[in-house]
Amino acid sequence: MNLLEAIYHAIYRRRRDRWLSIAQAGEFETGNSPDVPIISVGNITTGGTGKTPAVQWIVRELQARGRRPVVVARGYGGSQSQQGAIVADGTHILLDAHAAGDEPLLHARNLPGVPVVIGRDRVAAVRTAIEKFQPDVIVLDDGFQYWSLPRTFDLVLLDARRPFGNGRLLPVGRLREPPAELRRADAIVLTRADLATPLQLEQARQAIEQWTQAPIWTARHAPWAICDEAQGQASPIEVLSGASVATISALADNAAFIETLKSCACRLGPSLMKSDHHRWNEQEVSAFSQAAGAFFTSANSGRHAIVTTEKDAVKIQPQWTAPWPLWSLVIEMSVEQGGSLLAQIEAKLPPQ
Repeated sequence: MNLLEAIYHAIYRRRRDRWLSIAQAGEFETGNSPDVPIISVGNITTGGTGKTPAVQWIVRELQARGRRPVVVARGYGGSQSQQGAIVADGTHILLDAHAAGDEPLLHARNLPGVPVVIGRDRVAAVRTAIEKFQPDVIVLDDGFQYWSLPRTFDLVLLDARRPFGNGRLLPVGRLREPPAELRRADAIVLTRADLATPLQLEQARQAIEQWTQAPIWTARHAPWAICDEAQGQASPIEVLSGASVATISALADNAAFIETLKSCACRLGPSLMKSDHHRWNEQEVSAFSQAAGAFFTSANSGRHAIVTTEKDAVKIQPQWTAPWPLWSLVIEMSVEQGGSLLAQIEAKLPPQ
């Protein structure tokens, strides 16, 4: 551990120990523990583990079992995060990406009928969710490091190819906290297992089992459809086969997005990549789209489009990519033996 890591680790431990001591005393900011169970979906690395589709998978499964979930998230990058806000009330979407942040708006867009609440103060956001919507379960997006809020179930996502990144703490590596903290997890999901080799999967399992006895599941994040953002219509993923596409993405792992598109048998052209949560503007998107014209012109036949992620699509206006259509790649998460994971979660929830 070098000096920068040591400084980060000291700050991390001081903050963690403070909140854990408060938690053990039962003196949460709410004055007591919330009476609605909380399922946290989190990780121990910075981004890139597929939390957004995982949250949506859990919510849909809970709905299918007759539960009434509400999603609570920080709203990173949203102007309303500091004061807290309701992004969706289960009937209407009330905020845009600028106010809500990209991920909460994507939850609202993809989870009709499910309220979404944001707030940097997650305790206050949970309180709002309970008071306004009377849910029987809260799904907390990115809550593993939020020690001031008691959780009923902690699900931790790790990338199957590199579960601990380079094994170094921030700011040298991608670890938010040491792997030993996985002992707090109730279950682990190795995401993007379809992109990992059998050897990588086995190595990941062995590395994780050094730190926790929590059950380990594997999940795929597979392309499911293409959505024409101007028309609001989804088409089968096969539409991408043979198409010429330029890409726009701002993710923690832009390379995984490109690898996913390669699996769709499309002809890949230029890419515009930015860091996670980048706020797109018309000038940069339009300039890229115009520059991509040379690539599209060279394509003799077939479909042409600018393809982006669902997360980025909520921040890009379709007219910015004119004359080329803007498509978003719809990703669906599937968990191997997912029914068993849901049974493990439901065992921690009160009966309906």
